[in-house]
Amino acid sequence: MRATSSRNTGRRIAVMATIVAAVMLTQVCAPPAEAQGLSADTVSKIKDAVVLIDVTLTTADGEIGGSGSGFVVSPDGNIITNAHVVSMVTENQVGGTVVAESRDVEVVFHPGTAQEQTFPAQVLREHHEHDLALLKIERATPVYLELADSDAVPETSAIYACGHPLGLREISIRTGTVTAHRTWEGKPYVEHDASAEEGNSGGPVVLADGRVIGVHTLTLVSSGMLTKFAIPSNVVIAWLATDAADDPPPAIPGKALRDLLAATDLTFEEPEAGNFAIPYDNDVTIVAHEYEDFLRLHCDLGQLPGGSRLLQGYCAMEALRFNYTDPVGRLSLWDRGENGLVLYWECQVPMSMATGDYLRTIADIGANQVARWGAVLRAEQPGEPSELYPGGTEEEIATMVEGLKQQIEQAGLNFEQTETTFEMPYDNEVTVRSTIYKGMVWTYAYTGGMPGQSPADQGQIAIELLKRNWDDPLGRLSLDSDTDLVWETQVPSSFLTPDYMAILSATAASQVADFIEQYDKIPFNG
Repeated sequence: MRATSSRNTGRRIAVMATIVAAVMLTQVCAPPAEAQGLSADTVSKIKDAVVLIDVTLTTADGEIGGSGSGFVVSPDGNIITNAHVVSMVTENQVGGTVVAESRDVEVVFHPGTAQEQTFPAQVLREHHEHDLALLKIERATPVYLELADSDAVPETSAIYACGHPLGLREISIRTGTVTAHRTWEGKPYVEHDASAEEGNSGGPVVLADGRVIGVHTLTLVSSGMLTKFAIPSNVVIAWLATDAADDPPPAIPGKALRDLLAATDLTFEEPEAGNFAIPYDNDVTIVAHEYEDFLRLHCDLGQLPGGSRLLQGYCAMEALRFNYTDPVGRLSLWDRGENGLVLYWECQVPMSMATGDYLRTIADIGANQVARWGAVLRAEQPGEPSELYPGGTEEEIATMVEGLKQQIEQAGLNFEQTETTFEMPYDNEVTVRSTIYKGMVWTYAYTGGMPGQSPADQGQIAIELLKRNWDDPLGRLSLDSDTDLVWETQVPSSFLTPDYMAILSATAASQVADFIEQYDKIPFNG
């Protein structure tokens, strides 16, 4: 759904608005099959059956508009899309939960053409755990797409992602391949590498004959990533065969997070639905909420200090250095246009991997890090946050290293081991490394030195890099003590899974490749 109130341009659906070239990451998938062009008849059929879905939510504060994609699945006006496209629950600009009072859903055939027709749609069914919705229009739809057996489609099969990316009116049909049959957060997906952004949600992923093997639902990081997920068509088939009365009700906003908080000894309040304030004795308040499929904890630090753009740049450089000392989170910038650049401390983890203990750990670290950043601004020495890391004895660390090796092996990643570090080379000439650092699994890839011909140039680039952090749900850019730039993420070893390891590693390789494409390779300083 492309919501006007969304925090950014679709963190879950297409986390980065810029469209970057797809990077072939053979660590995650087999080599692609040669994509063949669709026949004219198949293209015509897709254009007749794939629709743009416009949604207007009425809330206490006004209307919120959004859009997504869908496709016809029967001759009597039934249409499949994602549940999140038509959901009555959405987020405001900072990720707070908004529950609509009502909604209007319209289905547009052949948008942006002389054949454009719009019909009101009824939402017959919603299954938010599957992220599927069934719509109905009062019109015969003799052209529809058949659902194939998704389990029978092997990796490297040529596929086509169809829909309306970024809310564009005309249909887009993009080529790619099946890269994996993957389980993510306990759910099955068809992973593919066709470019898909915000607005593609609910659109079909089809074979060369036009049969549907999946419903696009999720892109973890950017349109350049090979981690685009579609709900398998077999899940859709099985769901449609069930009784609508068995569909679970939409989740109560904030319930999962409220249950996590209740499992801790933290004091918390809920000033608005789904947003929880956790006050600390050092006058820091950490806010926790569920942002799409992520547990997000954050603290608004106000305007990026400095007053002038030049001084803000110098502050941004310090923020990148500060990130290198953060056990779990990062400083990032939200560009609010005329309202300026707002600095945040934040941390995100997939909700499926969150526990009360993990939430408490993140919140405690966040409160400490916010206080440490305040010391940096006062030109004080904040000290090293060593006490914030879980650490471990030599024997415990050795066990963690062996566990990390097993996770990498089970993820199917190629690697070489040098003592306690695992090096994973990718075909885009990026090498991702993972090791145990003070009890954390540290996965990282260096871009090189900090770009910029002068300190002033570097400061302005640092501002842009902090904005990139705002749009990255899994990691951060930071500067080490040699002023070399690294993409990195740290996860407690007990929360790592093989699939999560594969996603983190692929994200690192893609993010660094994207950075180098934009800024070129910069020689290392250290």
